[in-house]
Amino acid sequence: MTNAESSSSLYLEDLSAVDRLCWHWHDSSRIDECMQFLAKRSADIAGAENAAVFLTDETTGKLKLRAVAGAMEADKELLKGYVKQVIASKEAHAVVDGTLVLTLAADGAVQGAIVVPLTGKVSEESIKSLALLAERAALAISRAQQCQEVIKRLNIIESLLEISEAAIEDAGLSRAFRMVAERAASAVRAELTAVGLIDWNTKELHYIESFGELADRITGSRTPITEGLRRLVSKSGEPVIINDVASDGRIPEAVINKWGIRSLLIVPLKIRKKVTGVLLAANRHGGPFAIRDLRLFEAIAHHGSAAIAHAELHFNAQKAITELDSEKSKIEAVLAQLGDGVVVCDADGVIIMMNEAAEKIVGLPTSAVIGKKIFDMHPPHHRQEVEHIINQFEKSKPESGLFWEQNITLPGRKIVRINMRPVFNRSGQFTGTATVMHDVTAQVELDEIKAEFISVVAHELRTPLSALKGSLGLILGGAVGNVNPNLYELMKIAQNNCNRLIRLVDDMLDVAKIEAGYLRLEMDIISVQDRVMNAIRQMQHIADDYQIEIRTKVSGKPQPIIGDGDRIEQVMTNLLSNAIKFSPPGSAIDVTVRQLRGLIKVSVADQGPGIAPGEREMVFEKFYQGSIQSFSKEVGSGLGLAISKAIVEQHGGSIIVDSNSGKGSVFSFLLPVPAEDTKGAGSLSNKDQHTAQDGA
Repeated sequence: MTNAESSSSLYLEDLSAVDRLCWHWHDSSRIDECMQFLAKRSADIAGAENAAVFLTDETTGKLKLRAVAGAMEADKELLKGYVKQVIASKEAHAVVDGTLVLTLAADGAVQGAIVVPLTGKVSEESIKSLALLAERAALAISRAQQCQEVIKRLNIIESLLEISEAAIEDAGLSRAFRMVAERAASAVRAELTAVGLIDWNTKELHYIESFGELADRITGSRTPITEGLRRLVSKSGEPVIINDVASDGRIPEAVINKWGIRSLLIVPLKIRKKVTGVLLAANRHGGPFAIRDLRLFEAIAHHGSAAIAHAELHFNAQKAITELDSEKSKIEAVLAQLGDGVVVCDADGVIIMMNEAAEKIVGLPTSAVIGKKIFDMHPPHHRQEVEHIINQFEKSKPESGLFWEQNITLPGRKIVRINMRPVFNRSGQFTGTATVMHDVTAQVELDEIKAEFISVVAHELRTPLSALKGSLGLILGGAVGNVNPNLYELMKIAQNNCNRLIRLVDDMLDVAKIEAGYLRLEMDIISVQDRVMNAIRQMQHIADDYQIEIRTKVSGKPQPIIGDGDRIEQVMTNLLSNAIKFSPPGSAIDVTVRQLRGLIKVSVADQGPGIAPGEREMVFEKFYQGSIQSFSKEVGSGLGLAISKAIVEQHGGSIIVDSNSGKGSVFSFLLPVPAEDTKGAGSLSNKDQHTAQDGA
């Protein structure tokens, strides 16, 4: 092979050398070596003295001279014009003013051109060799750039993973913010990057972290948010490139002068679609930013935002857990000091907490009951009732005010008073129960002794009183002859007081039975309406004596109930007696009987002085007289309403009062109708339960 053939022919080793471009693209010194080889080999093939290689800058899009064979530096701008002319013509190669230009094009993009000033005629074979060299070089450059892009993206992914790990590990987020700034600078080759959070209260951008030569001056600083920047980061929420900051107008002039920046890249940081800050990059001396830079920068910003949001959630969760642990410790400390036992259960009735006092009451350690059902803590005959009560709680609302109170007897004849209430979260969802336990064994024993004493004393009093009542009745009835009028009046007073003492003794006996739990009810199918009418007939003569009219109204057809007829009459007699005592002469008492949904309601309304709001809750207490006793026609024992309340509640009902000072009073008692759905009506205490049903 001749030297001419050697210089003008393209060999396999030439193509292999060009192909190695894609493996050396990450090494700038090897790229320069490859470009220099490309220029020299092109000159050799064309038989020319000079050749040059121009490449398009990825960032600016401008042609840049990368390699020269011979002396062509002085003609750089002229040759660059030739390249632009050929690229514009979209020809693969062309001769312009004696200069051969071969475009480096692959994958639809032009990476640059090989320029060879011709000194003579070039053979067709040489042209083909140069075209093949240019084609192979363009392909190698394209593949090299793609490899570089893949490596760059892998580095970005690695950076994003590092940011995520830093954000999760560092609750203060400082390390995560610092890594975002560092990785962003590396991705877009920026001289300065910064992470800023928006303080909308002060309308400032607070720079948390920065990276670059001005980092010490920027980190921790604040700059005002101009109207332009506010629209940029909060309205559009889109990233933006500003490659001529001085003429843009959206960045404060003071910031431009202070930092000396020329080009700027801004990406909003968003958490749940809300802009909370910005990630920015700036160049003071370097070139402008490209679209590719924007996309890489945006990826880092989005991933950084997600990592930061995750870290904030993690931090808030840890903070909440710490606060909950602290509150739990406080609650446990308070519960430990309580004298009453406390047992807390979840929505399924499983015990999750029990204090020391409860351990002593039930005689079991906490470890033996945690995780077990609360039903198992009760005696067998109570378990089904407790389960039913919890089911009722689950269906209730926070405002219902339901609770369950009961005395239970534990092994060893220990009597415990329990008060169980539902627990709801802030959204009103049932989450469990809280039970307060109090050992009332001594109190119950004392009450039994007291009740027994009262019973004995009452019986001892009743016998002579009954004899005295009989004797007075005989005398007043004329069994021993006519009685002197003056003596008759005195005997009549004695008889009235004897009757009052007997009623007082009967009331004391009833109270003693109620407190001891021995008040027996003779249950039968009864008509509440008939029993009410019986009581009215018994009290009619007293009402007539005080010139008071009793008016009766029955609505609908009240259903029979299961109850003690005599005790229901006793309740009605007590209510009528009170109404008569406090009603002015010439007034009327209205008695109504009506059936509601699952209940029969009996009301006694008077036109008396009424009851002050602060006293309404106390009228059913034993021996309570109240401020309206001065209006009464006679002094009572203060036991009638307490006894009535106990009788009604033992029937599974409730008794209520509606009254205001100067406007009379309405006492009502409600009894369940067993034929209708009233399951559990008597198990739950709720002062508003029946009022709500009445209004339904």
